[in-house]
Amino acid sequence: MPINNNLLNPSIIAMAVTDIPAVLTIECAAHSHPWSEKLFLSNFGKRYINHILIIEDEIIGYFIASYVAGEVTLLNIAIAPKYQGKGLGQKLLTYLIQFSHKLEQQEIWLEVRASNQSAIAIYQKLDFVEVDIRPAYYPAENGREDAIVMCCYIQ
Repeated sequence: MPINNNLLNPSIIAMAVTDIPAVLTIECAAHSHPWSEKLFLSNFGKRYINHILIIEDEIIGYFIASYVAGEVTLLNIAIAPKYQGKGLGQKLLTYLIQFSHKLEQQEIWLEVRASNQSAIAIYQKLDFVEVDIRPAYYPAENGREDAIVMCCYIQ
């Protein structure tokens, strides 16, 4: 695993199954309704693009995505809470867009909680557009929350 001490230039490498414990720690800290270990493990294989973000030999972020027939679906993404707000989520998404382009994919799709305005702002900055709303898609503390469906058309 590469060592990188520069917050402005973190390493992004393919995720391995052995990275799941560190990823789960971030998942539980960053999401109100975290994925289980079993769910992470079920999202590995030929059609998945799973990467981790590393600073100082520590995993501080990740994404899980799948792709088929020209479409990438971003399934999960997170940055460790102590590193949020530093542009690292945008770096990770930019990497996904570039990687998807190299795979000759045409679109990246995602759902985001309607209340997650900081994530929505990052997606919009990277040319994701709102396509639809899925009512009551996400579990929430007091019931359910809508998801905004967004798409980025890769150039």
